[in-house]
Amino acid sequence: MVKTQWPFKACYLYGVVEPLTGELMIQDYDRMNTENYQQFLDDFSRKYPNDFHVIQTDNATYHRSNDLVMPDNVMLLYQSPHSPQVNSSERLWQWSKGEIANQVFTDLDHLKSTLKELFLSKPKAFFPH
Repeated sequence: MVKTQWPFKACYLYGVVEPLTGELMIQDYDRMNTENYQQFLDDFSRKYPNDFHVIQTDNATYHRSNDLVMPDNVMLLYQSPHSPQVNSSERLWQWSKGEIANQVFTDLDHLKSTLKELFLSKPKAFFPH
């Protein structure tokens, strides 16, 4: 018997989608936690400084952390539990998983570049004009 250990590397995507236009901002991080979510919100706020943004999100612990400092132009709206169908980002995640299913990636960077290309070419069918 030969012992094997499958290597495991992961990245986590934080993203927001503007449901009317399909414009999106996605960043990858090495873990899902309050610190990284704070960085994402701060980056989002700086990228779109001239508007007030309501971001619909699920009830993940790091979304509700008391340690989060909301940027002045961002507000979180928490969706009902077990209702991902009402969040446009969830539709995008579901679609992307289907697009990369059963593919083998040489490494994590290959997966990240494939996802980046995929999101840049995403079908606008998700988002009515």
